[in-house]
Amino acid sequence: MTNSTIKCLSRYGVLALAGVVVAGPAWGQDDAFAFPPARVEVALAEMREMAPSVDVSGTVVSLNDSRIASEIEGVLTWLADVGDAVDAGDVIARIDPQFIRIEVTRAQAEVARLRSDFEYRELQLERTEELATKNSVSKTLLDEARAQREQAQHSLTDAEAALERARANLQRTQIRAAFAGHVVARLASVGEFVNVGEDVIRLVDTHRIEISLPASLALTAYIEPGMDLAVRNNGVERVHPVRTVVPVGDAVSRMVEVRLSAGDGGWLVGTPVKVSLPSDTPAATVAVPRDALVERSGQSFVYKVTEDGTAEQVTVSIRSIVGLWVGIADGVAPGDRVIVRGAERLAPGQAVEVIETVSTP
Repeated sequence: MTNSTIKCLSRYGVLALAGVVVAGPAWGQDDAFAFPPARVEVALAEMREMAPSVDVSGTVVSLNDSRIASEIEGVLTWLADVGDAVDAGDVIARIDPQFIRIEVTRAQAEVARLRSDFEYRELQLERTEELATKNSVSKTLLDEARAQREQAQHSLTDAEAALERARANLQRTQIRAAFAGHVVARLASVGEFVNVGEDVIRLVDTHRIEISLPASLALTAYIEPGMDLAVRNNGVERVHPVRTVVPVGDAVSRMVEVRLSAGDGGWLVGTPVKVSLPSDTPAATVAVPRDALVERSGQSFVYKVTEDGTAEQVTVSIRSIVGLWVGIADGVAPGDRVIVRGAERLAPGQAVEVIETVSTP
């Protein structure tokens, strides 16, 4: 074999090997790069009575937001700290009780003196009445003894009331919480002299809270007590019932106040929220859970699972939102399986594995 032949074979051998290397991955390429099925959770689309809605701004408010005042005058000796959680009846401030204790002592002495005087007047009356039966005293003296006994009794009653008031004032030196909540402000300082009616602490009920929002008079026809409404703030959404629609509107703004019961719903007092109010009568609509809704580049769509186990992306038009459900105009039929968990990273046509079918209230 000549050298030129060897070189020729070597050249073709290298080219053939390169061809195998280049062409090799083409065989079974789909198997090598196929994505595994995505694990997803689904829910069933269903027909629901839903109404179009508008978002209205509201605020979380407390049913009790009080500036607690002193009922007696004196020097403050202690105040609860801002942020302290208190129960109804807990002491939140103290006033120096020294002068009140003196008043109690004097009132007790006055009651004891007048009780002795009353007992003496009663004995005098008994003696006078006994003598009167024997015609030994005049009727004038008998009337005078009776009047003195009555005066002594009234004086004793007045002194007992003064003692009761002094004891009540002694109890008022300890200012107590009228309801459970949190201390949010100290309106006076230790060592200050406070007068009757002067505010010392601001106390807010953080357990009994509501959501207050203004609503157009035109919307009141579609809002009823007991209706559940969606409330949102910074990605947090909860559902609360309407407690009342105040039946008095403002003559200027043409608005009424709507109150939602929030209870211990986890909101902070003062939190701004968005509330979805119905703006029309309910109508039968195909609805999907809100978790099925995906928003990208200004478009809203859902993924539904096809019969061959792939994800089909469907662009949707939102008709209404009520609580945790979204009314869809078209593209989804009742009974369709829509993906509520795992849709964020799906690609259209990707194979999926349904691991659970969830239910939404």
